[in-house]
Formats: sequence, C-alpha cells, structure tokens
Amino acid sequence: MKKWLVALFSLALVFGLAACGNDAKDEKETEKKDVSADAMSFYMDLVAKINDNDADYDAYQAAIGGDTPPTGAELTALATKASASADKVSQVLADVKVPNLGDETDAFKTAVKDLSDAYSAEAKGLKATPIDTKSADEAMQKASDALGKALKDTGLAPSNIMNDTAA
Repeated sequence: MKKWLVALFSLALVFGLAACGNDAKDEKETEKKDVSADAMSFYMDLVAKINDNDADYDAYQAAIGGDTPPTGAELTALATKASASADKVSQVLADVKVPNLGDETDAFKTAVKDLSDAYSAEAKGLKATPIDTKSADEAMQKASDALGKALKDTGLAPSNIMNDTAA
C-alpha cells in the first residue's frame, strides 16, 4: 500500500512540475509580448517628440538636399534656425525617461542619450563657420542603428529613427 501511495504522489509531482514548466514558458512569452508592445509605444513616442521640435532642422536638411542648395545669407539663416531646432531636440531627448523594457532597457537608454548628444553636436556644427556636421551626422546614424537593434532585440522590426523623423 505504501508503495502505491509513493508511486501516486510521485506521479502527481511529475504532472505538477510539468504544468509549472509550461506556465513559466507561457509567462515568459507573455512578458516578451508586453515588452515588445511597450518598446513600440516608447519608440513611437520618441519619434513624436522629435517631430514636435525639429521642423526647422528638417527644413534645413530638405533645403541642402534640394536641386539648388541655398548659399550665403539664406544658408546661414536656415542653419541658425536648424541649430536652435537641433538644440531643442537634444534637450527634449535628454529629459526622456526610458520605461522598463526588459533586457533592452539599458540599450534604449544608451541609444537615446547618444541621439541627444548627436543632436547637440549637430547644433554646434550648424553654428560653425564653415558649417560642419559630418561627425554629428555619423553619430546620429550610429544612435539610430542602436535604437533599431534594441527594437529588434525586443522582437520588433528594426527601424531607422532618422528616416522616421524626416519631413
């Protein structure tokens, strides 16, 4: 009789552990889905914050990329406005609070800080004579790539914030 009770309890324990293992797996999948949704929401909010403050910067980028780029006083005026716009974006990004995004929280924090620093460098480069934003442009792309990787690592498609915020 005792052998049967031990066997029955052992069998119950095996089924109980198997059920717990599946619950833990399901819980982890649900947590990953929640992190993905939170990461997408955070990213879209970040894009909106940049777009709310970079109109003059976008106008400058469009003008210098046009068929007949501005020169002289027109270029200086556009660059001055773009510099102020880039400074504002840098400040807004510096104030961003990254929510808990699981294992990728630190990656998002670093990428947002790097993007803020890149916008600050862009603002300084636009004030320089002659205008020099090459290293700032490279820093922006690097930060954008880091954000894209963090998105991918949370289970989302990678994105390029420079494209997503362009006018």
